[in-house]
Amino acid sequence: MAQQKIDIDVTDADGYQVLRPEGDLDVYTVGSLRDAIGSVIESETPRVVVDLDNVPFMDSSGLGALMGGVRRLREAGGDLAIACTREQHLKLFTITGFGEGVSIAPTVEEAAKGFRSNN
Repeated sequence: MAQQKIDIDVTDADGYQVLRPEGDLDVYTVGSLRDAIGSVIESETPRVVVDLDNVPFMDSSGLGALMGGVRRLREAGGDLAIACTREQHLKLFTITGFGEGVSIAPTVEEAAKGFRSNN
């Protein structure tokens, strides 16, 4: 099956970028998220908040892309945080331990406060 696209709205905030995917984050659409994170890594401030409130469904490949994003951004001197209020995503983060090293908060602004400072 061909890779499907997921719409990802990218906006600049104060010292970081906000990625807002819309739609299911799964094995078919996760490439779009990887690409979006990759393009941020090229920027001056490779810090990203991924807002998951418009993602009704996320599977392990979506989680894997987020984990990979954290690793890639941190290697580039940045970080990734998550804004999320959806119970099923928060449960997934808890079960997998993903939330232990990553800032996860209900709002983008709160999530951004949890960036690892590297300056």
